[in-house]
Formats: sequence, C-alpha cells, structure tokens
Amino acid sequence: MASAGAGYHLQLFPRTAAASACPAASLGSSRKKAQRRTTLLCRAAGGDYFRIDRRDVLAGLTGVALGVYPNLAVAAGTEPDDSNKNRAKSRSRRTASSARAARPLARACFKPPLSVSRVLWPAHRADEHLDLVEKYKKALTKMRELPADDPRNFARQAAIHEAYCDGHYHLLGAAGAGNEPFDVHFSWLFAPWHRMYIYFYERILGSLIDDDTFALPYWNWDAPAGMALPAMFEDSTSPLYDAKRNPEHVNAYVNFMHPKDGVLIPWMKMRDGKNALGASDFLGGNFSPAVDRNSGTSGKLESAAHTGIHIWLGNPSMCKDKDNGKVCELDMGFLGTASRDPVFYSHHANADRLWHIWSTRLEGRNFEDQEWLNTSFTFYDKDKSLVRVTVRDFLDPAKLGYRYEDDEEKKQPWEDSAPDLSSDSKTKATSTGAGTINNYFISGSFPKMKYNLSPLRLTQGQNVELPSVARPKPTTPKQQQVLVFDAVEFSPREEAKFDVVINVAPEQAGNLDPRYKEYAGSFASLPRGGGKNTLVVPVELPLDDVLNDIGAANDGAVNVVIVPRTQGITIVTKPRIESKAAY
Repeated sequence: MASAGAGYHLQLFPRTAAASACPAASLGSSRKKAQRRTTLLCRAAGGDYFRIDRRDVLAGLTGVALGVYPNLAVAAGTEPDDSNKNRAKSRSRRTASSARAARPLARACFKPPLSVSRVLWPAHRADEHLDLVEKYKKALTKMRELPADDPRNFARQAAIHEAYCDGHYHLLGAAGAGNEPFDVHFSWLFAPWHRMYIYFYERILGSLIDDDTFALPYWNWDAPAGMALPAMFEDSTSPLYDAKRNPEHVNAYVNFMHPKDGVLIPWMKMRDGKNALGASDFLGGNFSPAVDRNSGTSGKLESAAHTGIHIWLGNPSMCKDKDNGKVCELDMGFLGTASRDPVFYSHHANADRLWHIWSTRLEGRNFEDQEWLNTSFTFYDKDKSLVRVTVRDFLDPAKLGYRYEDDEEKKQPWEDSAPDLSSDSKTKATSTGAGTINNYFISGSFPKMKYNLSPLRLTQGQNVELPSVARPKPTTPKQQQVLVFDAVEFSPREEAKFDVVINVAPEQAGNLDPRYKEYAGSFASLPRGGGKNTLVVPVELPLDDVLNDIGAANDGAVNVVIVPRTQGITIVTKPRIESKAAY
C-alpha cells in the first residue's frame, strides 16, 4: 500500500485577528487531545492507495482544517460577507461555533468524470458563442441567489480564494515553530491549487443549470486579439459585471509590465513562461515552512502576465488607509477580493491553459516529487459534499473531463517569438572568480556612487548595479544558470516589483522591458492582506536564455542591474548566480 511521500508536517489554523472576511472557529487543547483519530483511504493516480489521517480538524464557519504536508488538507468553504454588520455578527458567533468545530472534513475521495465533455472557449470570441454566454449568465445568477449558508453560493466560493491567499490561515510547524500566514502563491502550489479551485467552481455552475457540458470562457490574453478585457464582462446589467475594475483600463489593452504609463507588450514578445523551462522555473519552487519565510519561489506562470493583469484591472481608488493598515476592495487588484470579480475565473482558466500547453506541446515536465504530488486539499463539490483531492489527481485536464477549444495541438502565435531589441548601452563584466558581491552602485539623478551590500533597500528611480557577479561552471550539461535572491522583503499590502537586466549601464536599464534581449525577468507581488507587516520570499530568475541572446554564455561574470518599479522592497541577502538542475 503506497503512502504519502516524506515531507514537512504542518498545521493550518485560522487567523484570530478581528475584521476578517473569513471568521474562524478555534479549538481548545483539551478538546484536540480528546478528538478521535480517523483515516480516509484514497486511491491515487496509477492505482495505488494511500491513507490520509484526519487529525485535529478545525471546521467551524470557515470549514478550514489541519494541514499535513505533503497531504495539506484544508477545506474550502468560508464565511464570505465582510460588511461591518456581518463582521460583528460573525465574531459574536465564533465562540459558539467552536463547540461544533471538531469533525472530519473530507467525506469522500475525488472521483474524476468518466469522459471528456466540457470545452472551455476564448472569451474574446463570445459573439461566436452567444448561447454559452447566456448559459454562464444564467448559472451565475443562480449561484448568486443560493442561500448565504450554501457553500456553493458565489460569495462563499469567492471567499475560498481569500482564505487560502490572504493570510487567514497560519502554519504551525511540527516542532511548534512558525505561525506564518499560509498562501498558495509564491510556490509550486500555485498552479495545481487554482486548477482545483476553477474545476469545482465550473462544476457547481453546470449543476445549477443541469448541464454537465457547461464550460467556462477563458480570457485569452496571450493572443493579440484577447489583450483587452473581453466585452462579455462589460455589460453593467449582467451578473458577469464588476464595478470595481479600473475604469481607465476596461477598454484598453493590458499592460503586463505593471507601470501604468509603460509601453504595451503583447505576450508574444515576453520572455517569461514561453520556453519549455524546468518545472521550478515555470511552476515555482518547493513550498517552505521555514520560520523566516513562508514560501517557495514564484514560477513564470504566476509572476509574469498573471500578476500584471491582476494589478492592471484593479481600481486603486478602492483602497483606504485604516488604523490597522490599508483596506482594499479593488477586487482583481487585491488578493483578498480578487475572486469577487467573475473575470477572475476566466483569467485563471487561461493561466491553467498555459500550464496545459507547457506540459504538453512545449514538453515541459511536471514535478515528480511525492511531496508535490501528494499534497491534498478539500473542496465542496456540486452536491455540497466535501471531497479530498490531491495534486496528482489534477495533472491532466482530459482526465478531469475538459479541454480547451484552442488546445495543445494548435501552435500558438507566440511560440516562435523572442525578444528582438538590444540596448545601445552595454557594459562588460570582469570576472572576480569569487562568486560573491561585496558592493554595488546606485544611479539616479546624481553621480553614480559605491555602497557596501548589507540589506539593500530599493528606491524607485534609482537603479542598482551589482558589478561582476561571478558565474560558476555547470557540472553537468543539464544544469542551468540561475540568479538567486535568498530573501526579498516587502509589504504584502502594497504592489511590489523590480526588474532585472544584464550587462546594461544602470542609468539606461530603466528603459528596458521584455522586448529587449538584456531583460532577464521580474519579481512581482499583488497587494494582499494577511497578518504580517512584511513578507520575505526567495526569488530565482533563470539566465540561460538572456545570456545566449546577448552573447555572454561563456563569460565568467556578468553585471546585474536591478530596476525598482515600486517603493519599499529590501534585498536582505547578497544575490548570487548558481548552476542548478533544470528540473
């Protein structure tokens, strides 16, 4: 009998801070000790069985639970309404709900559909699918009209994303260390968790109109014709409408690069996410429960266009400063409210489609690590039953009963594209051979100055040059060069972004974007809530493509230039270049 792979052993507990959109029950230690241990035997992909313990489960109003990593078992079902009236009411019920909090969550293992029956379609071609648009409106209307205590209700479905992505649940390490806010972003959990979330949302909608073939439209923003918000979401009388989008951007083409006055760059010109990169490059790095940071690394699928579109569509005027920090209701532009906008689900359907194309047509290899494959979550299905699902259950859309109208067999317009511009301002690094960085230069509206590198606080408009960063030689042909930042600190309540370019004079680096061969990538974070004033995450940027494009593949060192696009980011530790397996 197969068992879950080795991994971290974590617990997720609801955040106890007030004014949460997801009020949660708590459980006394004596009650937890007395709780009976039970198990759930699930069959994994490939026919093997594995056993899941149900232990110390918390399932009050939120339906959140203990998480065991790699079997990270957290139930999706939360209290959605964050109005002042309902916040107070929910807080008053929290103690009462504690008495009934302890109960097993997952009543069943996941059973995939028996056949492929759903075809997701591009939203910008809605005029070719008018009957499907009407089905979506009808289904969403019914979802919004469900009783508030029904886990299929639209507001409660939207609150699932907030619960998992906005710091409402905390981690507790096996040794009692940690207590970090949990987030499915910034790690290899991003793609599979969102696929699970979209899957159950879509299945619930189909069941409400008694149509098993119902499929979501996807926002095809990687095609030039799909770079604007699809018109089907603009009708203010439609259930697909959201009033909290940025009015300046509703009828404009998306700027993936975040700066609102920047040049428009179609997806086909972006380096991020197109090539058959290793799994950690595309999907993100291993989730880490370390005390000083609570993430892995963002993959290209998350950090590029995905985050840019969230920020582009959110309305910044919907944020207000309160005594306990910034409170935002800008829907797509803030993690805590993003899923309240129906376009969120079409946006993530396209991110899911790109994962599918990457893992099929582009021959990308998913992780084979048991920690990843056996990570599990619990969702409410169309019958209001709690179902346990694992990452390995959600690797193949065909086995989940759906495909995309523009599927992996069709060559995408961006596959053969690449950065086609070069900077006129080039520099040449001198190899130090030491592999360390002892100083850096800042350029701005003053002469370039030299500084020692101990936590480096970035300032927008002042580009930072790390001169002559040594490159280690790969020990095997399958290794790739990666620029590694062990710790990047920023406020989770604000947008955070910096770009990285290679071998360009720092005073010119701010003019570069993904159309340029010297552009190596970006770190980007969407504003979120959570229980911390700062977050610390690692960042890794693969360099092989850019080094080949600029003719530096054989150079012993390169000059790295950091271009801050927002305020408040600190580079805590010295960056370095490593040779890593292209997993």
